[in-house]
Amino acid sequence: MVNALKKRLDKTFDVLGLKNRTDLDILLAKLELLENKKRYSLLLSELFNCNDISNFKSCLVETTFAHAFESAHIPLTYEAKQSNEHHTTVDFLRETEDGRKIYFELRVIQQRHQIKKDIDTQLNLNNMYSVSLNGTGEQEEIARLQSNILSKTQDKNGQPLKFFCNEKGTFNIVVAELSEIILEAVDKDDCMLAAYGDPYVEEFARRNIFGLFQKPESNYPVHILSIADRFSHFRNTIHAILFVVKFPKSTPLVFDLRYFLIPNINLISNSEAVILNEDIRKALQPWADYPESI
Repeated sequence: MVNALKKRLDKTFDVLGLKNRTDLDILLAKLELLENKKRYSLLLSELFNCNDISNFKSCLVETTFAHAFESAHIPLTYEAKQSNEHHTTVDFLRETEDGRKIYFELRVIQQRHQIKKDIDTQLNLNNMYSVSLNGTGEQEEIARLQSNILSKTQDKNGQPLKFFCNEKGTFNIVVAELSEIILEAVDKDDCMLAAYGDPYVEEFARRNIFGLFQKPESNYPVHILSIADRFSHFRNTIHAILFVVKFPKSTPLVFDLRYFLIPNINLISNSEAVILNEDIRKALQPWADYPESI
């Protein structure tokens, strides 16, 4: 079985022009575990059929996420439908022993093209790079992060794409993988800004951001109320954002994910948030190991 997986993965690497195959055996072992579960044939097929690097990176994060749960003996369902009335699916479903349904939709936030181009140029010239963003640049990056997260739930016109079920016992979570974006360094303030906006961070970290979960007040300016309206489906249906980053001592193929869970206090109680966090912690290690930044 491993030989068959290796042949398929080698072919994918050849198509993508990937030369670095460090830790390939470890990756193959992870893929074999998923294949043996008989629930991930579609995910593995998507990985092996990737024809560009961006898709391959996203599939690697999905397979790593699935492996983390499965290796902790927590089964997931891949591409789960929430409703027969809608054709869209959510990446993963976790059904708990007490009857809860936890849906995870993953989004890998990749670097802006211009910043990536600048980094590549500096690496070619100096074998090192430096990126500096002013307050406006950081604000733009947080807004871009919000837009990327939002794109998993609705289209550019605000029409819902996923997460149509919000009944008791159902929890909808968007997973945002942040390892490739540059915000000087990704820290928890950036995550809190994206989720709850300026009021939930210290003054020095504020960037005039209105959060995805932030409730609007009637006296807010018209342009803020317009943003709040654009976020309304997300605010009313998503129970939490699970921010994840790769453990620093990672290779391109093999990495562990660390998480920071931000619950939507409009939808779930503190006790429910604690239970969610405990459930996720069985599979992933918390970002708390890194108090400053990644």
